[in-house]
Amino acid sequence: MESNPLHTKCAPPERLSIHEVQEEREKLSGHICSSYFDFFPLPLIVLNSHRQIVFSNKAFLDILGIADLGSFLGLRPGEAMGCTYAHIEEAGCGTSTFCRECGALKAVLESMINNSKTQHDCQLLIKHDDESSAKDLRIFVSPWDVEDGKYYVVTIVDIEDEKRRKILERIFFHDILNAAGGAKALLDTLFDEVPEESKELMSLVQASLFGLVEEIKKQKQLLALENKEYKLSMLTLQGIELINLVANEYRTHPKAYGKKIVVSPNSVNVQVLSDYTLLMRVIINMVINALEATPENGSITIGLDDNGDFAKFWVASRKVIPDHVKVQIFKRSFSTKGVDRGLGTYSIKLLTENYLGGKVGFTSEEPDGTVFWVNIPKCNQGK
Repeated sequence: MESNPLHTKCAPPERLSIHEVQEEREKLSGHICSSYFDFFPLPLIVLNSHRQIVFSNKAFLDILGIADLGSFLGLRPGEAMGCTYAHIEEAGCGTSTFCRECGALKAVLESMINNSKTQHDCQLLIKHDDESSAKDLRIFVSPWDVEDGKYYVVTIVDIEDEKRRKILERIFFHDILNAAGGAKALLDTLFDEVPEESKELMSLVQASLFGLVEEIKKQKQLLALENKEYKLSMLTLQGIELINLVANEYRTHPKAYGKKIVVSPNSVNVQVLSDYTLLMRVIINMVINALEATPENGSITIGLDDNGDFAKFWVASRKVIPDHVKVQIFKRSFSTKGVDRGLGTYSIKLLTENYLGGKVGFTSEEPDGTVFWVNIPKCNQGK
Protein backbone atom coordinates (compact mmCIF):
# COMPACT_ATOMS: atom_id res chain seq x y z
CA MET A 1 0.00 0.00 0.00
CA GLU A 2 1.19 3.51 -0.78
CA SER A 3 2.34 5.56 2.21
CA ASN A 4 -0.26 8.31 2.34
CA PRO A 5 -0.38 11.01 5.03
CA LEU A 6 -3.47 12.52 3.43
CA HIS A 7 -6.35 13.62 5.62
CA THR A 8 -10.05 13.00 5.21
CA LYS A 9 -13.31 14.62 6.29
CA CYS A 10 -15.36 11.53 5.52
CA ALA A 11 -14.20 8.05 4.38
CA PRO A 12 -10.69 6.57 4.81
CA PRO A 13 -8.21 8.08 2.30
CA GLU A 14 -5.76 5.17 1.95
CA ARG A 15 -5.28 3.50 -1.44
CA LEU A 16 -3.35 0.63 -2.96
CA SER A 17 -0.61 1.41 -5.47
CA ILE A 18 -1.42 1.06 -9.16
CA HIS A 19 0.82 -2.02 -9.24
CA GLU A 20 -1.20 -3.66 -6.44
CA VAL A 21 -4.47 -2.77 -8.18
CA GLN A 22 -3.21 -4.33 -11.42
CA GLU A 23 -2.43 -7.54 -9.54
CA GLU A 24 -5.97 -7.54 -8.16
CA ARG A 25 -7.36 -7.04 -11.62
CA GLU A 26 -5.42 -10.01 -12.98
CA LYS A 27 -6.71 -12.16 -10.13
CA LEU A 28 -10.32 -11.16 -10.80
CA SER A 29 -9.96 -11.52 -14.56
CA GLY A 30 -9.26 -15.21 -14.07
CA HIS A 31 -12.36 -15.75 -11.93
CA ILE A 32 -15.22 -17.55 -13.64
CA CYS A 33 -17.77 -14.88 -12.59
CA SER A 34 -15.83 -12.11 -14.35
CA SER A 35 -16.42 -13.72 -17.72
CA TYR A 36 -20.17 -13.20 -17.28
CA PHE A 37 -20.08 -9.55 -16.20
CA ASP A 38 -20.07 -8.29 -19.79
CA PHE A 39 -23.38 -10.05 -20.42
CA PHE A 40 -24.95 -7.98 -17.65
CA PRO A 41 -26.80 -5.03 -19.29
CA LEU A 42 -26.33 -2.55 -16.41
CA PRO A 43 -23.06 -0.72 -15.65
CA LEU A 44 -21.07 -2.75 -13.13
CA ILE A 45 -17.77 -2.16 -11.35
CA VAL A 46 -15.82 -4.11 -8.75
CA LEU A 47 -14.17 -2.18 -5.92
CA ASN A 48 -11.45 -3.30 -3.54
CA SER A 49 -11.55 -2.59 0.19
CA HIS A 50 -10.12 0.90 -0.49
CA ARG A 51 -13.01 1.75 -2.83
CA GLN A 52 -10.79 1.63 -5.91
CA ILE A 53 -12.02 0.29 -9.23
CA VAL A 54 -10.28 -2.99 -10.06
CA PHE A 55 -12.69 -4.35 -12.65
CA SER A 56 -15.65 -3.25 -14.78
CA ASN A 57 -17.97 -4.59 -17.42
CA LYS A 58 -18.46 -3.19 -20.91
CA ALA A 59 -21.66 -1.34 -19.96
CA PHE A 60 -19.70 0.78 -17.47
CA LEU A 61 -17.02 1.53 -20.06
CA ASP A 62 -19.76 2.59 -22.47
CA ILE A 63 -21.09 5.28 -20.11
CA LEU A 64 -17.54 6.60 -19.77
CA GLY A 65 -17.10 6.50 -23.54
CA ILE A 66 -13.92 4.40 -23.42
CA ALA A 67 -12.91 1.02 -24.83
CA ASP A 68 -10.75 -0.20 -21.94
CA LEU A 69 -10.55 0.49 -18.20
CA GLY A 70 -6.90 1.47 -18.68
CA SER A 71 -6.26 4.88 -17.11
CA PHE A 72 -9.36 4.56 -14.91
CA LEU A 73 -7.95 1.52 -13.10
CA GLY A 74 -7.41 2.27 -9.42
CA LEU A 75 -9.63 5.34 -9.41
CA ARG A 76 -12.63 5.63 -7.16
CA PRO A 77 -16.14 5.78 -8.67
CA GLY A 78 -16.61 9.55 -8.34
CA GLU A 79 -13.23 10.19 -9.96
CA ALA A 80 -13.98 7.89 -12.89
CA MET A 81 -17.44 9.34 -13.46
CA GLY A 82 -16.41 12.99 -13.17
CA CYS A 83 -18.08 13.94 -9.87
CA THR A 84 -17.73 17.68 -9.24
CA TYR A 85 -16.59 17.04 -5.67
CA ALA A 86 -14.19 14.16 -6.33
CA HIS A 87 -11.03 16.29 -6.22
CA ILE A 88 -11.91 18.94 -3.63
CA GLU A 89 -9.67 17.14 -1.12
CA GLU A 90 -6.22 15.93 -2.06
CA ALA A 91 -7.19 12.39 -1.02
CA GLY A 92 -9.90 12.35 -3.69
CA CYS A 93 -13.32 10.75 -3.93
CA GLY A 94 -15.05 10.09 -0.61
CA THR A 95 -12.92 12.36 1.57
CA SER A 96 -14.63 15.78 1.44
CA THR A 97 -17.51 17.15 3.51
CA PHE A 98 -19.67 16.97 0.35
CA CYS A 99 -19.14 13.20 0.28
CA ARG A 100 -20.94 12.72 3.61
CA GLU A 101 -24.30 12.86 1.86
CA CYS A 102 -23.30 10.85 -1.21
CA GLY A 103 -25.67 7.92 -1.71
CA ALA A 104 -23.08 5.90 -3.62
CA LEU A 105 -20.50 6.26 -0.85
CA LYS A 106 -23.10 5.39 1.80
CA ALA A 107 -24.01 2.20 -0.06
CA VAL A 108 -20.38 1.13 -0.40
CA LEU A 109 -19.42 1.89 3.21
CA GLU A 110 -22.54 0.17 4.61
CA SER A 111 -21.77 -2.93 2.56
CA MET A 112 -18.17 -2.92 3.85
CA ILE A 113 -19.13 -2.40 7.49
CA ASN A 114 -22.06 -4.83 7.60
CA ASN A 115 -20.78 -7.30 4.99
CA SER A 116 -24.21 -7.18 3.40
CA LYS A 117 -26.06 -6.13 0.28
CA THR A 118 -27.00 -2.45 0.30
CA GLN A 119 -28.87 0.05 -1.84
CA HIS A 120 -28.97 3.85 -1.95
CA ASP A 121 -30.03 6.54 -4.40
CA CYS A 122 -27.36 8.99 -5.48
CA GLN A 123 -27.68 12.46 -6.96
CA LEU A 124 -24.44 12.85 -8.89
CA LEU A 125 -23.28 16.28 -10.08
CA ILE A 126 -20.86 15.87 -12.97
CA LYS A 127 -18.48 18.38 -14.49
CA HIS A 128 -17.08 17.74 -17.95
CA ASP A 129 -15.32 20.30 -20.17
CA ASP A 130 -16.47 23.12 -17.85
CA GLU A 131 -20.09 22.04 -18.26
CA SER A 132 -22.12 20.71 -15.34
CA SER A 133 -24.83 18.07 -15.53
CA ALA A 134 -26.75 15.95 -13.05
CA LYS A 135 -27.50 12.24 -12.86
CA ASP A 136 -29.95 10.39 -10.64
CA LEU A 137 -28.62 6.93 -9.93
CA ARG A 138 -29.57 3.92 -7.80
CA ILE A 139 -26.54 2.11 -6.43
CA PHE A 140 -26.57 -1.57 -5.47
CA VAL A 141 -23.55 -3.02 -3.64
CA SER A 142 -22.89 -6.67 -2.83
CA PRO A 143 -19.80 -8.17 -1.09
CA TRP A 144 -17.81 -10.68 -3.15
CA ASP A 145 -15.26 -13.05 -1.61
CA VAL A 146 -12.53 -14.08 -4.04
CA GLU A 147 -9.84 -16.42 -2.68
CA ASP A 148 -8.36 -14.51 0.27
CA GLY A 149 -9.68 -11.09 -0.81
CA LYS A 150 -12.86 -9.13 -0.20
CA TYR A 151 -14.37 -7.12 -3.05
CA TYR A 152 -17.58 -5.24 -3.67
CA VAL A 153 -19.70 -5.53 -6.81
CA VAL A 154 -21.39 -2.19 -7.55
CA THR A 155 -24.28 -2.04 -9.98
CA ILE A 156 -25.47 1.34 -11.26
CA VAL A 157 -29.04 2.02 -12.42
CA ASP A 158 -30.02 5.30 -14.07
CA ILE A 159 -33.29 6.40 -12.42
CA GLU A 160 -33.50 9.84 -14.05
CA ASP A 161 -36.74 8.98 -15.87
CA GLU A 162 -38.30 7.65 -12.66
CA LYS A 163 -37.34 10.78 -10.69
CA ARG A 164 -38.54 13.11 -13.45
CA ARG A 165 -41.84 11.24 -13.71
CA LYS A 166 -42.43 11.54 -9.96
CA ILE A 167 -41.73 15.28 -10.04
CA LEU A 168 -44.08 15.77 -12.97
CA GLU A 169 -46.75 13.67 -11.24
CA ARG A 170 -46.54 15.81 -8.09
CA ILE A 171 -46.75 19.02 -10.11
CA PHE A 172 -49.62 17.69 -12.22
CA PHE A 173 -51.71 16.46 -9.30
CA HIS A 174 -51.09 19.62 -7.28
CA ASP A 175 -51.91 22.05 -10.08
CA ILE A 176 -54.80 20.18 -11.68
CA LEU A 177 -56.47 19.47 -8.33
CA ASN A 178 -56.21 23.14 -7.38
CA ALA A 179 -57.66 24.23 -10.73
CA ALA A 180 -60.51 21.69 -10.78
CA GLY A 181 -61.28 22.15 -7.09
CA GLY A 182 -61.34 25.94 -7.50
CA ALA A 183 -63.69 25.74 -10.46
CA LYS A 184 -66.03 23.42 -8.56
CA ALA A 185 -66.08 25.72 -5.52
CA LEU A 186 -66.84 28.71 -7.77
CA LEU A 187 -69.75 26.90 -9.44
CA ASP A 188 -71.14 25.86 -6.05
CA THR A 189 -71.03 29.52 -4.96
CA LEU A 190 -72.73 30.77 -8.13
CA PHE A 191 -75.42 28.07 -8.31
CA ASP A 192 -78.07 30.10 -6.45
CA GLU A 193 -77.36 33.17 -8.60
CA VAL A 194 -78.13 31.68 -12.02
CA PRO A 195 -81.63 31.87 -13.57
CA GLU A 196 -83.94 28.95 -12.86
CA GLU A 197 -83.91 27.82 -16.51
CA SER A 198 -80.10 27.45 -16.36
CA LYS A 199 -79.89 25.45 -13.15
CA GLU A 200 -80.26 22.08 -14.83
CA LEU A 201 -77.30 22.83 -17.09
CA MET A 202 -75.37 24.16 -14.10
CA SER A 203 -76.07 20.91 -12.24
CA LEU A 204 -74.59 18.91 -15.11
CA VAL A 205 -71.46 21.07 -15.09
CA GLN A 206 -71.18 20.64 -11.31
CA ALA A 207 -71.51 16.89 -11.67
CA SER A 208 -68.83 16.79 -14.36
CA LEU A 209 -66.39 18.77 -12.21
CA PHE A 210 -67.18 16.57 -9.23
CA GLY A 211 -66.37 13.49 -11.31
CA LEU A 212 -63.15 15.08 -12.56
CA VAL A 213 -61.91 15.95 -9.07
CA GLU A 214 -62.71 12.46 -7.79
CA GLU A 215 -60.93 10.80 -10.71
CA ILE A 216 -57.78 12.87 -10.13
CA LYS A 217 -57.83 12.06 -6.41
CA LYS A 218 -58.23 8.37 -7.21
CA GLN A 219 -55.23 8.30 -9.55
CA LYS A 220 -53.08 10.27 -7.09
CA GLN A 221 -53.97 7.90 -4.28
CA LEU A 222 -53.36 4.79 -6.37
CA LEU A 223 -49.86 5.99 -7.30
CA ALA A 224 -49.07 6.71 -3.65
CA LEU A 225 -50.20 3.21 -2.69
CA GLU A 226 -48.23 1.46 -5.43
CA ASN A 227 -45.14 3.47 -4.48
CA LYS A 228 -45.71 2.58 -0.80
CA GLU A 229 -45.91 6.26 0.13
CA TYR A 230 -49.32 6.11 1.80
CA LYS A 231 -49.60 6.04 5.62
CA LEU A 232 -52.61 4.25 7.09
CA SER A 233 -54.79 5.95 9.68
CA MET A 234 -56.97 3.30 11.31
CA LEU A 235 -60.20 4.57 12.87
CA THR A 236 -63.45 3.17 14.26
CA LEU A 237 -66.01 3.81 11.52
CA GLN A 238 -69.79 3.35 11.31
CA GLY A 239 -70.35 1.28 8.18
CA ILE A 240 -73.91 2.42 7.55
CA GLU A 241 -72.80 6.06 7.53
CA LEU A 242 -70.24 5.30 4.84
CA ILE A 243 -72.67 3.67 2.42
CA ASN A 244 -75.27 6.38 2.96
CA LEU A 245 -72.65 9.07 2.34
CA VAL A 246 -71.44 7.44 -0.90
CA ALA A 247 -75.01 6.88 -2.12
CA ASN A 248 -75.99 10.51 -1.47
CA GLU A 249 -72.86 12.08 -2.96
CA TYR A 250 -72.66 9.89 -6.06
CA ARG A 251 -76.24 10.44 -7.15
CA THR A 252 -74.86 13.63 -8.77
CA HIS A 253 -71.87 11.91 -10.39
CA PRO A 254 -71.83 11.97 -14.24
CA LYS A 255 -71.89 8.14 -14.30
CA ALA A 256 -75.18 8.23 -12.35
CA TYR A 257 -77.00 10.47 -14.84
CA GLY A 258 -80.40 8.89 -15.59
CA LYS A 259 -79.74 6.06 -13.11
CA LYS A 260 -80.67 5.32 -9.49
CA ILE A 261 -78.51 4.45 -6.49
CA VAL A 262 -80.52 2.57 -3.87
CA VAL A 263 -79.41 1.69 -0.34
CA SER A 264 -80.63 -1.79 0.59
CA PRO A 265 -83.31 -1.53 3.31
CA ASN A 266 -81.86 -4.71 4.86
CA SER A 267 -78.53 -3.04 5.54
CA VAL A 268 -77.35 -3.11 9.16
CA ASN A 269 -74.82 -0.87 10.86
CA VAL A 270 -71.48 -2.58 11.55
CA GLN A 271 -68.52 -0.87 13.19
CA VAL A 272 -65.23 -1.41 11.38
CA LEU A 273 -61.63 -0.60 12.19
CA SER A 274 -60.26 0.80 8.95
CA ASP A 275 -58.68 3.69 7.07
CA TYR A 276 -61.50 6.09 6.18
CA THR A 277 -60.00 7.36 2.92
CA LEU A 278 -59.11 3.92 1.55
CA LEU A 279 -62.36 2.25 2.56
CA MET A 280 -64.37 5.07 1.00
CA ARG A 281 -62.32 4.68 -2.18
CA VAL A 282 -63.11 0.95 -2.27
CA ILE A 283 -66.85 1.54 -1.88
CA ILE A 284 -66.79 4.37 -4.43
CA ASN A 285 -64.96 2.23 -6.98
CA MET A 286 -67.53 -0.55 -6.59
CA VAL A 287 -70.31 2.00 -7.12
CA ILE A 288 -68.67 3.58 -10.18
CA ASN A 289 -68.04 0.17 -11.78
CA ALA A 290 -71.67 -0.81 -11.22
CA LEU A 291 -72.93 2.50 -12.66
CA GLU A 292 -70.77 2.06 -15.76
CA ALA A 293 -72.32 -1.37 -16.34
CA THR A 294 -75.87 -0.10 -15.87
CA PRO A 295 -77.97 1.29 -18.76
CA GLU A 296 -79.94 4.54 -18.51
CA ASN A 297 -83.08 4.23 -16.36
CA GLY A 298 -81.46 1.31 -14.55
CA SER A 299 -80.46 1.15 -10.89
CA ILE A 300 -77.78 -0.25 -8.61
CA THR A 301 -78.06 -1.25 -4.95
CA ILE A 302 -75.49 -0.69 -2.23
CA GLY A 303 -75.68 -2.59 1.07
CA LEU A 304 -73.94 -3.62 4.29
CA ASP A 305 -74.22 -6.99 6.08
CA ASP A 306 -72.86 -8.35 9.35
CA ASN A 307 -70.66 -11.25 8.25
CA GLY A 308 -69.20 -12.74 11.43
CA ASP A 309 -65.82 -11.15 12.11
CA PHE A 310 -66.28 -8.92 9.08
CA ALA A 311 -68.52 -6.20 7.71
CA LYS A 312 -69.57 -7.06 4.16
CA PHE A 313 -69.95 -4.00 1.90
CA TRP A 314 -71.56 -4.88 -1.42
CA VAL A 315 -72.84 -3.28 -4.61
CA ALA A 316 -75.28 -5.03 -6.94
CA SER A 317 -76.21 -4.40 -10.57
CA ARG A 318 -78.38 -6.31 -13.04
CA LYS A 319 -75.84 -6.94 -15.81
CA VAL A 320 -74.07 -10.31 -15.84
CA ILE A 321 -70.35 -10.42 -16.63
CA PRO A 322 -69.35 -12.73 -19.56
CA ASP A 323 -67.23 -15.76 -18.63
CA HIS A 324 -64.16 -14.58 -20.57
CA VAL A 325 -64.24 -11.32 -18.60
CA LYS A 326 -64.78 -12.97 -15.19
CA VAL A 327 -61.43 -14.72 -15.28
CA GLN A 328 -59.61 -11.40 -15.80
CA ILE A 329 -61.38 -9.29 -13.18
CA PHE A 330 -58.94 -7.57 -10.74
CA LYS A 331 -56.02 -7.61 -13.21
CA ARG A 332 -54.27 -4.26 -13.27
CA SER A 333 -54.66 -3.28 -16.90
CA PHE A 334 -57.65 -5.34 -17.95
CA SER A 335 -60.77 -3.41 -18.95
CA THR A 336 -63.78 -3.83 -21.18
CA LYS A 337 -64.00 -0.03 -21.56
CA GLY A 338 -61.03 0.51 -23.84
CA VAL A 339 -57.26 0.85 -23.65
CA ASP A 340 -55.45 2.50 -20.70
CA ARG A 341 -58.26 1.56 -18.33
CA GLY A 342 -58.70 -1.30 -15.87
CA LEU A 343 -57.68 0.33 -12.58
CA GLY A 344 -61.10 0.18 -10.92
CA THR A 345 -61.37 -3.48 -9.87
CA TYR A 346 -57.58 -3.69 -9.52
CA SER A 347 -57.57 -0.85 -6.97
CA ILE A 348 -60.46 -2.48 -5.06
CA LYS A 349 -58.33 -5.60 -4.60
CA LEU A 350 -55.10 -3.68 -3.93
CA LEU A 351 -56.62 -1.47 -1.24
CA THR A 352 -58.74 -4.16 0.44
CA GLU A 353 -56.27 -7.01 0.61
CA ASN A 354 -52.91 -5.20 0.83
CA TYR A 355 -53.89 -2.38 3.18
CA LEU A 356 -57.24 -2.95 4.91
CA GLY A 357 -56.78 -6.59 5.93
CA GLY A 358 -59.91 -7.69 4.10
CA LYS A 359 -61.07 -9.88 1.26
CA VAL A 360 -62.71 -9.04 -2.05
CA GLY A 361 -64.84 -11.07 -4.44
CA PHE A 362 -67.85 -11.08 -6.73
CA THR A 363 -70.67 -13.23 -8.06
CA SER A 364 -72.25 -12.82 -11.48
CA GLU A 365 -75.00 -15.18 -12.53
CA GLU A 366 -78.47 -15.08 -14.05
CA PRO A 367 -81.01 -14.12 -12.81
CA ASP A 368 -79.39 -12.31 -9.84
CA GLY A 369 -76.98 -10.15 -11.80
CA THR A 370 -73.55 -9.06 -10.48
CA VAL A 371 -72.55 -8.35 -6.88
CA PHE A 372 -69.12 -7.08 -5.92
CA TRP A 373 -68.30 -7.33 -2.21
CA VAL A 374 -65.51 -6.61 0.26
CA ASN A 375 -65.16 -8.04 3.76
CA ILE A 376 -63.60 -5.53 6.16
CA PRO A 377 -62.55 -6.53 9.73
CA LYS A 378 -64.99 -5.47 12.44
CA CYS A 379 -63.86 -3.55 15.51
CA ASN A 380 -64.39 -6.49 17.82
CA GLN A 381 -62.38 -8.97 15.70
CA GLY A 382 -60.02 -10.99 17.83
CA LYS A 383 -61.54 -9.83 21.14
